[in-house]
Amino acid sequence: MAGKNKWKLTGSISLLISFVILLTSARCDDDKPFASQILTFILPISIAPSDSTITKGDTLWVTAAINDSLYEYHTQKKHKLSNFDFGQTSIGVRKLIDKSKDLSDQVSAVSHFETISKVGDVVFLGDTFIDFKFYYHPVLKQYQLRFGFVPKIAGVYCIALLSPTDLNYNGIISLGKANNGATIIPVYEDLFFPVNNGENNFELFKKYCFDSSSISPDNYRANNYIQKGTFTFRVVE
Repeated sequence: MAGKNKWKLTGSISLLISFVILLTSARCDDDKPFASQILTFILPISIAPSDSTITKGDTLWVTAAINDSLYEYHTQKKHKLSNFDFGQTSIGVRKLIDKSKDLSDQVSAVSHFETISKVGDVVFLGDTFIDFKFYYHPVLKQYQLRFGFVPKIAGVYCIALLSPTDLNYNGIISLGKANNGATIIPVYEDLFFPVNNGENNFELFKKYCFDSSSISPDNYRANNYIQKGTFTFRVVE
């Protein structure tokens, strides 16, 4: 897996294509007009303890219990996705050692931790990324995750969740029709994983890593990924 590239703001090409489709709504044929709507769902993540400093040997837990009526960023509505396969989502871990470098250029650090999988299926364990699948609880109607990190080496680290490259919502989500009667087709853009409602020690991040989201402060994808979707912490002896 090309680990480094996953930390770049992904999906620019697919996003451009989605916007082209969105702006040039066409017809499958004369009888079946369609339009499209890009979708980015919000999947809140909790990381505890939320303090900026933990002790070597303690356990840092990444957890999720997300209702399957998911909030969508662009439509600002909730959409029901029951037992949907979100594919392989990644937990990335970097050690921050150079403030002049962005997150993608920092040191791969999965090996600096003992990892514990409690809920969710781990499908890949690499140097930088742990690919997993959410567990869907059929009774609680939740997407769940519980994954632990036990640090073995002191330093400043950053954890982030990264979305899959593509998802297909066709036949899963119904968006109705546009004003012209065209059927609206759902188009995958991204998933956002806000950490601890924004309490993610971002000031510590900026002390040890270049904040690439500051280059384009109006870029909502950069802001949601870098500023809200990371968790930075210091490990001490």
